[in-house]
Amino acid sequence: MADQILTADIGGTNARFGLAERQKNGRWEIAHFAKFRGDDFKTFTDVLDAYLEPFGGSRPRRAIFSVAGPVENGKVTLTNRSWSLDSTDLKKRFGLTKVYIVNDFAAMTRSIPELTDEDLIEIKPGRADKSAPILVAGPGTGFGVGYLIPVTGGYHVLTTEGGHQAYSPQTDRELELLKILRSSFGFISVERVSSGSGMVDVHKAVSQRQGKSYHPESPAIIREKARQGDPVALEVCEIRAAATMGAMGDLALSGGARGGVVLAGGVSERMIEFFKSEDAMSRFLKRGKRSDYMADIPIYLLSNARAALYGAAALFEDLETRAS
Repeated sequence: MADQILTADIGGTNARFGLAERQKNGRWEIAHFAKFRGDDFKTFTDVLDAYLEPFGGSRPRRAIFSVAGPVENGKVTLTNRSWSLDSTDLKKRFGLTKVYIVNDFAAMTRSIPELTDEDLIEIKPGRADKSAPILVAGPGTGFGVGYLIPVTGGYHVLTTEGGHQAYSPQTDRELELLKILRSSFGFISVERVSSGSGMVDVHKAVSQRQGKSYHPESPAIIREKARQGDPVALEVCEIRAAATMGAMGDLALSGGARGGVVLAGGVSERMIEFFKSEDAMSRFLKRGKRSDYMADIPIYLLSNARAALYGAAALFEDLETRAS
């Protein structure tokens, strides 16, 4: 266990853990994978205790935690959950010799070169520029954004808070939706419209816009009703898909991501049929004078639930190499 790295992917909804080790073939192996619901634990140390308890005294001594929140000086508080992590405290409490804390989309982004073709489902074909950045972004509980930039001898990961950019409505009904949401929240971000944490707000706003009573429903029920043509559910899904793909286009254009675009996050996986629709894809592609810029950018869906653990392990290696 001394050679294994304790990796974690800590999101607003779930916490995933595993022990990573680089194999002779260059691939990562994740052993002892486990997933926990965040709502079942009061603090991060509680869930880490639960993961490590079966190992007894034979525990990993090196760790990297990828967390859904802005990291500063080895400390972070999750954006969508009241958990805080401090690398110094974690070292002391769990007997760790080395601890890194990184943004969750830094790990997700860094995972891309560690994955296989089977982990990336092609959504839109294209011709990737191997020297250009790759955009890795999408909605989960929040909306993460990262760029993977090729550099000599490896990769540089640039994480951003791009999910908090302003929502950009393009149709009359979207402008009406924006007006309704602004009356309650003021500034409206892409995350508010696209992510899981904003789902209820969009559902309420669409119900109000259509003059219908709001009835709470799960995301799965809303998607199923949308497939059946229910007006409210269909508009909810179409609005969120258009917002997501419009944001992906903005981010690809502003970040020069001609190396490709990777949709990540749990909402992306569950909403992909709506993201692939002609209307949603047009939000990505139609850029006026620069529509030609977007035409050759391939788009993929990241389908490996352990991707952030692979990426975290690779980041651990990168950080150790730079420190040596």
